[in-house]
Amino acid sequence: MRPLSRLYFYLFTILSSAGYYAFGYLIEREQSLILTGLFGLLFCVIYFVNHRLSTNQIFWSGLIFRFLFIFSIPILSQDFYRFIWDGLLLNNGWSPYAFSPNEFMTNNLVVENPIFEILHSKMGELSAQHYSNYPPLNQLGFSLATYWFPNSIFGSILLMRLLIILADLGVFFVGKSLLNHLGLPIERIGWYFLNPLIIIELTGNLHWEGVMLIFFLLGVWLLINNRVIGAAITFGLSVLTKLIPLLFLAVFIRHQTIKRNLLMGVSGVTFCVLFSLPFFFSVGLENYLNTLQLWFKNFEFNGSIYYIIRWIGYQVKGYNIIRQLGEITPFIILFAVFAFSFFRSKKKLDKVFESMLLLLAFYYFIASIVHPWYVITLVSLSLFTRYRFALVWSALVPVSYVTYGNPNFSENYLLIGLEYSLVYGVLLYELVRKETLFKHLQ
Repeated sequence: MRPLSRLYFYLFTILSSAGYYAFGYLIEREQSLILTGLFGLLFCVIYFVNHRLSTNQIFWSGLIFRFLFIFSIPILSQDFYRFIWDGLLLNNGWSPYAFSPNEFMTNNLVVENPIFEILHSKMGELSAQHYSNYPPLNQLGFSLATYWFPNSIFGSILLMRLLIILADLGVFFVGKSLLNHLGLPIERIGWYFLNPLIIIELTGNLHWEGVMLIFFLLGVWLLINNRVIGAAITFGLSVLTKLIPLLFLAVFIRHQTIKRNLLMGVSGVTFCVLFSLPFFFSVGLENYLNTLQLWFKNFEFNGSIYYIIRWIGYQVKGYNIIRQLGEITPFIILFAVFAFSFFRSKKKLDKVFESMLLLLAFYYFIASIVHPWYVITLVSLSLFTRYRFALVWSALVPVSYVTYGNPNFSENYLLIGLEYSLVYGVLLYELVRKETLFKHLQ
């Protein structure tokens, strides 16, 4: 197929820029019909033009789309208020793992800075009740972003956004190198770099999955270039940003020799422990681990298999069985890790990426909470495989934002059912036929 001409490239960039500008400055979270419709329109545009773009066109248009958000305030998530809160605590000598924001305010521990009261009022009741659940490197990022603007929410947002854009640029270049190593079309990187979900959730809403991904992909690149200790450290940095890469450790154990596993294990664990000690030395791990357990036992949003099991629980028990499910979910995940690592994992790198993709997808399929930005890691892994169900999911998961436009934040189970029916349908086709449903998305 002929590459996209310069005229049509300019037209594509201008029209898409208008959509991203609307997300950054015009739309409110409660306008669910406009929000999901614009999400879908942006994805349709990428669907029809991405495979005709050169890597230079992908790079420059993706960069423009990201910098359109540079002066915007996130609209789809309140999490950034907590990010700033945690960063300011660290910069003032307090551990974000020692007190919940409510405890901090109640005990009059606030330093003389009115920004704390603003952040506490805007972060949301759920976040204010609990200790921070963000790992140490994530906390360091919050600290860096708030260090230069301790009295300005907008200044902190600006620095966080620049860090996240920098991480995405790293994903672009390292991702291209990995695609080239695997003999895959490097234009596939557009399905990450131009994906509306990635642009809006990372640059727009300031989630840090992209920072985790650059460390993880860089670790893979170092590993295939026999830089084992460097790979162990970058994998450690990935885990210290988001815990998700812990799921993949057993897959990599099967991919490596015993000697390399020992070297990576000792190096990675030592690095993570030494890096984390200053954060937990005075407060311990109890508060942090208790907060992590809440994700299994208390929170629900955009689930699939979990919601079916919950409905059965209501029919049999007469009440929500989330706490009972939360007790066994970690064991189900451990079994899945074992199965994907020891029965499916192969020595070839593309098969390793497939195992990681399917393992993480299974984890999200049984999870009680699946925010849209969770799908970003699946999108990045899918670039190196034949599977396209994650791309379909990235187009559909924004329908979960309809919840915020409903009274009392009630979920629309019809839309959730449609979302997962299509995702499961594409995945089943690709598993049975052993080929992608979208052959032109190569």
